[in-house]
Formats: sequence, structure tokens, C-alpha cells
Amino acid sequence: MPTIGLYTATENELGSVQRAAAGLADDISLVVRSASDLDDPTDTKAFLSEVTNTDTDAIATIFWLHGGEESLPGYEQAVDKLAEAGVPLIVKSTGDAYAMEDTSVDATTRDQAYEYLDRGGTSNITNLLRYLAETFGSDTYPYDDPVTLPTEGVYHPDHPGASYDELRSTFDPDRPTVAIWFYESHWTHENTQYIDAQVRALEDNDANALPIFCNPATDTDDQQDAEWVTDTWLIDDGDPIVDAVLSSFMFSLSMDERGRSASDEGNSAEDVFLDRLGVPVLQTITTMRSRSRYESSTTGVMGFELALSVALPEFDGNVITHPISGKERLDDDAGIGSAPKQHHPMTDRIDHATRLAVNWARLRYLENDEKRVAVVLHNYPPSDDGIGTAFGLDSPESTVNLLDELAEREYDLGGRRPDSGQALIDQLTAQLTLDDRWVAPADVRDLSVDVVSADQYREWFLDTDDRFQENLRDEWGAPPDRPFAIPGIEFGNVLVTVQPPRGFGMDRSKIYHDSDLQPPHDYLAFYKWLREEFAADAVVHLGTHGSLEWLPGKTVGLNGESASDQLVSALPNIYPYIINNPGEGTQAKRRSYAAVVDYLTPVMSNAGTYDDLQELESLAEQYREAGMTDARSDDGEQLETLIREHVDELDLAVELGITGTIDEKADIRGPDAAGSTLASGSVTGDIVTIDTLVERIHEYLTDIKTTQIRMGLHTMSEPPINERLIEYLVALTRLENPGVPSLREAVAGVLGVDYDRLRNDPGVYDEALGMTYAAAADIVYETSCDLVETLATENFEIPASEREAGPHDEVNMNLLVVDIDTIGDARASAGAHDDLREVLKFICTEAAPRVAAAEEEIPQTADALDGAYVEPGGSGAPTRGGVDLLPTGRNFYTLDPRKVPAKSAWRVGREVAAGVAERHHTESGEYPEEIGIVAWGTPTVRTRGETIAQVLALMGVEPQWTDAGRIDDVEPIPLSELDRPRIDVTTRVSGLFRDAFPQAASVIHDAVETVVELDESHDKNYIKKHVETETAEHEADGMDESDARSTAMHRVFTTTPGGYGAGTNKAVDEGNWDDQSDLASVYVQWGGYALGSRGRVTDAHEAFKQRLSTVEATVKIEDTAEQDEFDSSDWYAFHGGFITAVSEHADSEPASYVGDSSDPDNVSI
Repeated sequence: MPTIGLYTATENELGSVQRAAAGLADDISLVVRSASDLDDPTDTKAFLSEVTNTDTDAIATIFWLHGGEESLPGYEQAVDKLAEAGVPLIVKSTGDAYAMEDTSVDATTRDQAYEYLDRGGTSNITNLLRYLAETFGSDTYPYDDPVTLPTEGVYHPDHPGASYDELRSTFDPDRPTVAIWFYESHWTHENTQYIDAQVRALEDNDANALPIFCNPATDTDDQQDAEWVTDTWLIDDGDPIVDAVLSSFMFSLSMDERGRSASDEGNSAEDVFLDRLGVPVLQTITTMRSRSRYESSTTGVMGFELALSVALPEFDGNVITHPISGKERLDDDAGIGSAPKQHHPMTDRIDHATRLAVNWARLRYLENDEKRVAVVLHNYPPSDDGIGTAFGLDSPESTVNLLDELAEREYDLGGRRPDSGQALIDQLTAQLTLDDRWVAPADVRDLSVDVVSADQYREWFLDTDDRFQENLRDEWGAPPDRPFAIPGIEFGNVLVTVQPPRGFGMDRSKIYHDSDLQPPHDYLAFYKWLREEFAADAVVHLGTHGSLEWLPGKTVGLNGESASDQLVSALPNIYPYIINNPGEGTQAKRRSYAAVVDYLTPVMSNAGTYDDLQELESLAEQYREAGMTDARSDDGEQLETLIREHVDELDLAVELGITGTIDEKADIRGPDAAGSTLASGSVTGDIVTIDTLVERIHEYLTDIKTTQIRMGLHTMSEPPINERLIEYLVALTRLENPGVPSLREAVAGVLGVDYDRLRNDPGVYDEALGMTYAAAADIVYETSCDLVETLATENFEIPASEREAGPHDEVNMNLLVVDIDTIGDARASAGAHDDLREVLKFICTEAAPRVAAAEEEIPQTADALDGAYVEPGGSGAPTRGGVDLLPTGRNFYTLDPRKVPAKSAWRVGREVAAGVAERHHTESGEYPEEIGIVAWGTPTVRTRGETIAQVLALMGVEPQWTDAGRIDDVEPIPLSELDRPRIDVTTRVSGLFRDAFPQAASVIHDAVETVVELDESHDKNYIKKHVETETAEHEADGMDESDARSTAMHRVFTTTPGGYGAGTNKAVDEGNWDDQSDLASVYVQWGGYALGSRGRVTDAHEAFKQRLSTVEATVKIEDTAEQDEFDSSDWYAFHGGFITAVSEHADSEPASYVGDSSDPDNVSI
């Protein structure tokens, strides 16, 4: 019997090969191996022994490669072995010339074999084997020519071979229809068990199933892509014929080059064809791991699957779900030596995903007056004054706007609704709230929307996943024998309520040991009641952010044990979220199956000065105007005295870098001076003159005045108007936008002000201007506002003609002529007028319309409640040159995690690293051996990884990027170029960072390994010094060499999977601490888990303490003026907690720095 050898580098084809071999068992012997069967050249050698054995009548061998000859271990030796044995070889590898060169059969045979392989499927594999047996064997083996199989089509297990029209004719028109998208290769190789399971689940949930296969990114003459499928089979006369889509396609369907090499900044195509379809697309995940490996993993979906099946599909606006199948090894029924792995359905997860899809689809079928909607407001802390807390949002007013919109769409609101946010709060607080301090027990039932009995809750509890039940019992005990009160107000079919508390306040001791605290029974009762008793058809979690998405469970790709999955279950979740917090918003998308509708940031404006600071500014300006370079006149001496007294009273000496003065004269001492006040007597130290003091005052006050601050809160669908609109547009164009000049720089240029000196030397007096740059900055800002105000009076309209544009001393926008004189004797910068025209036109055509489009935020939320597709959009800080991120009202996406840090982030991060290292060297006289850095997920998204770039730059390591912008490797920067030692870095990353950017942690891990192996002395390489020293210490303590080294290499720390936060703020909130050591203990307990390569997390509390003990400085980058350290307790929890923990374990306080990259072109420390 002739024997044919086959090696395949992938396992996709093995199912077809198995079926073909089984059908030929009596005629042809087949010896098969796949990549998973050959771990090294030794395995390849054993395979070759079988396919070159003359006793088995070996007649031919096929190498079916993927990605080049490296996909077969020992490839060259294998080719030589087959040649020596005289066995014909066919090498198949897409587009590689070596495949043809190493193929030993004639061109006709080779091309025929290629055609069989390219067309695939059981029938073609069968005929390929018969063709080879006929060609090289001694007997006759009839065969058929290659058959072209469909590359796109419909499939149904009960209707094999049915056409699209035939399958549609079987649908029940009274049921919603859900399409299932899957890969053509799965259909070709009959890898469809998981599709069959989805079909059954949909039909069990009273929906029509329309499975469609194709190659989603291939658009050629003989193959159609997902866009063609959508336009041809899912849309009829402009209307969708389906109500939802379940898609397991990886990558993005809308990104540049179909998602395979998106730009460095992760931009997507402008037109998303899914918008034409207009129905929700739910992203399911076909994981490459087995079910058991997935379940045993704490992370869920990580690595390349996180990028390809989660992050990239988010660019299309997909609702992210979880794995629905795992790769399982089948039996080698045909006895060919290799068994296929195929996608085996996870039936419970398929049931969940299909129920979620059907519930989204039902929103398109239900009449609005029948829909029941729960609007959940956040309530942290859980007191009445915390109802409706949402970052940057007036959530009560936004809720009223939503209720008004729903009323216009004929939702049943019971004939009543509040007329203002205050009225809503008054109604809520008149009922039962989470703040039950003033509620008598007898009044609870009357003040509640409903009360869940203990028996009913116990029944609901037992209906949840067994593992989740066990977790709740372990954390909180058995279901309590008491009722559960539900707060809120019902406006007809719309409930406005508040999310229950997380649980830390219920048992304060848990703060010291549980970062992954399970939700209490009250939490489960609330969400079960929403679904079962209130019978919500959808839920709106209004504002940034609640706690549902931060509950324990898998980080991405939740299973039934994950708390969030059990709580929100299959309830469509619409989540309005602020546009500049994409990291945490993505957490809501991935861990509560949310469709985000983003909302605008509050208006940003220059802070200005007031009261005592304003008076100090006036005194400094009077002194400057008097031209005082010494203190000879009485007026001058009086001004100097007043200035010194004001600096003393305001305690600004440290802020100004000054510690004393010599006497009533003009000189003021620098940092080495003794004495504590400027008004003190003679001291010693470096002399700083009164002129220098005044200059520093100007610099300090300019920094305060030009700081961007929020002006109140945003209300959804109420874009800023009048003065607020002007301030916002000035803030949006203050920095350069892509391809558009900075308004501030352009105005400065027209006024004749040196922009770099304006930013960096505000206290310096310019003779040509006749004023300080600080005073010029005020004029630049006022002029900018005046210009935008003038545009606003004309409704930002620009006539078609631009012929009258002023050439030199005026700016003509064809709707106005603005005369702008230079300041003093200064001259306008070359090209400044052109730049100003360009940015003003940009304001009219782009910025203003995009801001105005925020009025769609509430309608888009209501559209989602109607089962509509929420169009995707970018995310980040609009005032950081991000006008193109607008308009809001979209389902934002983030970035490809494999591209962190991006090249743009490397430039800024390296600058921050240099600034921190040099400042510490200047202040302490030496470079720090180790620095501690805080890295969060959301800033990583906004900046594309500036903090990670900073970590690498401090270590003296540079990322290496592929042409597609992905990190491929790291390379050490030569010490001669670095011009300082390599600084060790311990990074405390947030739980969100751990979930979203495991690849970035791997890059840091690779960097540590790289620098430790360098042939450098310890005084030039502090990472090497610490790793080698600590490895030796661990070995001396009895640890084996491998464990000692890996422990000493830990540099990235986080919370345990499923846990989030730093813990210190929880201890402070609950008043559960006595001294600094308590807070340090919480910080270490929560953050003592090492995040290693490939997202692996291990308990490493002792290693974390070791790292903390050697940290000399801490750093956190602040990348946007839209947020700051007073916005949330997270800032002091992470950075403050880091400082506290270092102080405790290092026995001294570290230096602490903040890197300001809010203007990437003007980074400061």
C-alpha cells in the first residue's frame, strides 16, 4: 500500500485530512504530523524515518508550511533526507520562492498539488492523495480534478447545502434574527460544532439563526469580504434583515489595511460599514486554549488573543463578550499519527452569549411603551450626598434629559418625571437610599421600590453558577435570613435607582487582605431583582464609573464564576462614559458587556489668579514697571518689602526655590541659605537678587494662571454655549492638533511674541515687547478668546471665497477682518498669519461642529435602547490636541496593546526620564539607583505608553518596532550615549493596566533580562547590581538558583487578578488605620503580586518589600490638564501609597516627582 507523508504547520486542515484518510484507509496509508507534534528536529527525524521507509512503499511527502521554513523544525535536514531517499517532495508555503526551489516534483504536478491544497476541504484532500498515488504509485487511483469550494455562504446544521434564499425562507418573521459570522476555513474543514451549538441556543431562545461564513478581510474577484456579506445578505433595500450579529472574526473589519497594520496611533478608517447595518455586533471569542486551561487561568483571554479578539474588534464598535469555544484535541480515529484540534463548544458560555444577543435584538422588536429600563446612578461614597457621582458629569441633569428623550419616544413614564436634576435628587432622597442612618426600620418597606424576601433571594442565589455561590459563601457566609430593600423611584416603566455598595465598609478588616473582595449578598439581590422582578429589558449605568466592572473574576473573557458575569448576566448594558477615560471605560466594555456612549469633558479654561496671589502679581508688576534693578528709592524699597512679606505670608519660599534674604536690601538667598523666611535677617548662601525673585514670582504665577481647570460639569446633550464654548474651543486648540497649528502659538507669532520664551521664561522682561513674557501670555490668551468670540458671533460660518485674506497685519476669515497689532516694537513671526488663518478655519469647520455634536449624546443612548449600533470613535484627552476624537456619543475604542509604547510615546517618555534623572542628580548630587513609578491603564491609552517608555528609558533600553508599529524587541542604549548609569525601576501598575497591557509588562521584563546580561560594572548598571546582589542573598537563604534569580528579577507589581486599586484609600475612607505603617501594610498587601512575562501573576510580597526598600525616588506622569491629583482618591492611593510604603521599608522618605506631559512638546518635571 503506498504511503504518503504530510506535515502541516497549522492544525486547521487536520479535520479534513482525518476524514480523507478514513475514506482511503483500504487504498492509501497516510503518515501525518502537525506543528504541535514536532517540538524539535529529533521529532522531525522520527517522522522522516516513517515517510522514507522503503518497507512502507513511501511515494511522496508534502510540507504544508505557514510563515516560512522555520515553521518546520529541522527543515533543511528534512529536505536533504527526502532527497537522499528519493522520495518526491512538495513544499507549500505562501509567496516564498524557497518552496518551489525545494519542491522536487515537476511543475505540473506541483501546481496541481498546490491547487488541491489551496481549495481545501475533505474532497480536495482526498483527491490530492489519490492524484499523488496515481502519479507516483504503481497502481491506478482514479481521482477528480480540484473543486472550487465556496469562500462565502450560509450554513445550517439542519439545512445542509441550502442557499441564502432557501435558508431565509425557513425563518419565522415574528422572531428576531441573529446572524452568526465565522471563518470560511472552519466551514471548509467542517470545524463547526461551536456554530451548531450557537444555532441551537438561538433557536431555543426563540430567534432565527443565520450563520454566514467568509474570509472577512479578503476582497478579490473570487472572494468576498465581510463588507460584501453585510451589504448583500444582511441589508435589504437599505434596512437590516437581522437584528444582531454574533461575530467570532478576529482583527478589525474597519481599520486601515483591515486591521493588520494599523497606524502608530491606532486610527481607524473614517467609514465603518457596520454603521450601514446599524445593529449590535457582539464579539465572541474562539480561544486557542482548551476549556480546562481557560478555566484554570486567572486572566481569561490574554496575549495575542487579547489584541486580536478583543482590542482590535473594539475599533468596530463591537460589544465584547467572552470565549464560546476552546481548542480540544480529538481522537486519531484514522490512525494517521496526528489528531486535529477543533473548536469545541462551551455550551454554558454559548447559552449566555446567545441570550445576550437575543436580548439586544428584542430591543428592536419591542414597542417603546412596553420596554422596561433601569437607570443606575453611582453612589460612592454610599451617602445621600454621593448619589449620582460621575466623573465630569452632572448625572442628575443628564438623567432628566434621558427621561425627557424617552418620553418623546413614547416610553411609558407613568405620566410623571422630574423637571430638574435637583428635583430628581429630592425625590430619590425622600425614598430609601443607601444612607439609612435616618430611616426607621419600620419605614424601610414603605420607602423602598420593593423588598426581596429571604426565600426569594435564596432561590435566586441557588440559580447562579456553583463556583460563584461558593465564593460568596466563603466571603460573606450563607444567604442571610433577612429581606433586601431596593432603593429608587419608578417612573412608569423606567426605574431610576442607585448601585449598591461594594462591600468594603461592611467589614473594614477586609481592606487589609482583600483587593478582590466578592460583592455582598445585597449586591446580587439588587441585580437579580432588576432582571427577575422589575424585568428590565436593558440597563443604563449612567456616568463614570460604578463598581460592577471591577468585581472579582477573570480579567478579560469572563466565565460563569466571574462576579460581573453573574450580576449583569444577559442584560443589555448601555454605559455613558467620559471620553478622556478610555482605560476604565474599556474595563466596563470588557467586564460588563457594555456598549459605551461617551460624553464630553467639562469645559476647560485658564485658572487665572485671585485674592492674595493676584495682589502679589500686581506688586511684582509694579516693581517691574518701576524699572527697579536695585533698591535705592523709597518706593522701590517699599515694594520690595511688600513683595517679601507677601511671599512669607503665602508660604511660597519653597515653591520659589528660596529660603531666605540677607537684609532689607535687594539680595535673596538660594537653597543653601539658612533661615526660614524671606523677612529674616542676614544669612549665608547663594545670592538671589530681588529681580530674580520677581522673575520667579512671574514664572510661578504664570504657571498657575495658564493651568487648565474644569469649569463645572458637563450635562449630556448640552454642549457648551456662549462664554463656555469660547473657553472650550480655545482650550481644544491651545496645542497643535494633527496637521493644524496651535492657536496659542499662532496668536503669539502674530503679536510678535517668542513662543518658546513665552512657555519657558515667563518671568523674563522683553525690551521689544515692553513687558514680561508672563504679561504677554495674558494678552495672547485674551486675544485668542476675542478671536474665537468673533467667530462665534458669525456662527462659525465661512463663505466660499478666500480671495480677501489679509497678507500681513490682519487675519481674514472671509467673514471678518481682525486687526491684530504686534505688541510694542515686536515683529510678527514669519508665517504666523497663515498659521492663524489655518487654525481659525479649523475651529469653524472642525472643532466647533464636533463640540456641537455633543447634543447627540442622549439620543445615541436612547438609540442604543432601541437596539441600534453605537458607532465607534476614538478616545483620549480632547484638549491634548485631540479635536479629532470628537464628536462624542460614540462607543470608544483604545489601541492595539502590542504597540505600547508607540514611537510618539517614546519621545515624551524618554524626555521625562531624562528630566527626572537630571533633576535628582542636581538636587542630591548623584543619580538614584532605583526609582518607583506608577503606571495606570487609562493614561497608557491616552498617551500610547509614555510611562512605559519612561521606565525603559531610565533603564537605558530602547524599543524596536516593526513596520506595523508593534514592539518586536528591545535594544540597550550604549552607555556612551546614555551618559549616566542605567537606573533600576520598580513599577506599580494598576489592575486595569494588568488586564489591558500584559504585553507592555513583558517588554519591561525583556528589558530587565537584557540589561542584566550586559558586560557592565555595577556602578554603571544598577539593575545588574541589584539582581546579582539579591540573587546571591536569596541563594544564601536556601533558595535554589533559578527561583533566586527570578525573584530578584521582579520589577512590575500589581494586585491579584480580579482585584483593583491600591487599598490605601479604602483604609482612609473607612478610618481603619492608626499610623503610616498601617497604610504601608495595606499598600504592600494589595500590590505585592509580580506581573511577569505573558501576563503571569505570582504572589511576591517579600520581593515587593525588597524593591520598596531600595527605591530612592517615585514618579508619576500626569498627561492631561483635564484631570489632576485632587480629582480622585486613586491619586493618593497609588502614588501617595507608594511614597508611604517606601518610607516604611527604606527607612527614609523618597524624593517624589510628577512629570507633566500635558503639552507633549513642553514636558516638565
